[in-house]
Amino acid sequence: MIRLDGVTARKGRFTLDAVSFALEAAAYGVVIGPAGSGKTTLLEVIAGLLAPAAGRVEIDGADARRSPPETRGVGFVYQHAFLFPHLTVRENVAYGAADDATLQEASERMGVTALFGRDVGSLSGGERQLVALARALARRPRLLLLDEPFSALDPRRRTLIRREVRALHREWGLTTLQVTHDFAEAGMLGDLAILLDGGRVLQSGTPAEVFRRPASPYVAEFLGAENVFAGVARDLGAAAPDWVDAPPAELAQGHRAFAFEADGLTLYAVGDFAPGAGHAVIRAEEITIAREQRHDSARNRFAGRVTEVASLGALTRVTVDVRGTPLIAALTTRSALELKLEPGLAVVASFKAMAVHLC
Repeated sequence: MIRLDGVTARKGRFTLDAVSFALEAAAYGVVIGPAGSGKTTLLEVIAGLLAPAAGRVEIDGADARRSPPETRGVGFVYQHAFLFPHLTVRENVAYGAADDATLQEASERMGVTALFGRDVGSLSGGERQLVALARALARRPRLLLLDEPFSALDPRRRTLIRREVRALHREWGLTTLQVTHDFAEAGMLGDLAILLDGGRVLQSGTPAEVFRRPASPYVAEFLGAENVFAGVARDLGAAAPDWVDAPPAELAQGHRAFAFEADGLTLYAVGDFAPGAGHAVIRAEEITIAREQRHDSARNRFAGRVTEVASLGALTRVTVDVRGTPLIAALTTRSALELKLEPGLAVVASFKAMAVHLC
């Protein structure tokens, strides 16, 4: 288990400021944030390479500040690998290995055994990352700290190696914390997502919670939420959250129905939110597009016209103008083709009240 409580650390002019979170034993955590937010510095504090100025770092319940880096049971992979230039690939992987069997398993699963006789200076960037991963895993660490470990790999190899690392994490019961800029990767890998910016934790929770229920408009926009609207939320009072006639206390369970007025649109939402000024967030994948009005469970329906259709592989983003306000929907490219979407086409954009997150 990794637990940080109010950790402050300084590296040059940068300050990691009062960082707190807990990653359970054998869990997989991901740290996301813009460049310069302190992600690598955070890993260095946990590894013991940078001493905190304040706060407490615990590893498996013990105060890690009293333990030098070599006794913490940490395997650390930097984005740029940092291999030993005077050693061969095999010698790099063998450095600190738990035993020959673990060395061999880590090397085979990272696909580096064929590189054993090579000088590290002859390796590509992707090969260097694979060797660094094998070296960290060969130690059979308790904690695995990964700083953008797949960034130099081609897409196919990245998928394969990411799967192997996740499998070893499960099989060996590792506690893993990975820095990534890839939001899809964060959603696939993580049990805990930590959003860091300016040296502070802005939000933490499961990836689903962080991505679906951002704590602020800034977090929503950083995480790629395309539809963020400023406005005012009005509590609908005694109305049941699904707008059927029933005792509110039986259906609400702490959530209430809201009408959110934003940019001339009225959005209906369900949540636990204080009435008044705020923001509504709707992720693009929650919005559906139809050529005509239809009856379904969506509470929010808006007629508008397509202004842009942007396809990228299997995904197409469609912008719909609704009385001067753009709504962005994400569809499969096949669906967009079947609907024959093009600029100027009249369509209906719809989404459920549960898809509207108020913050």
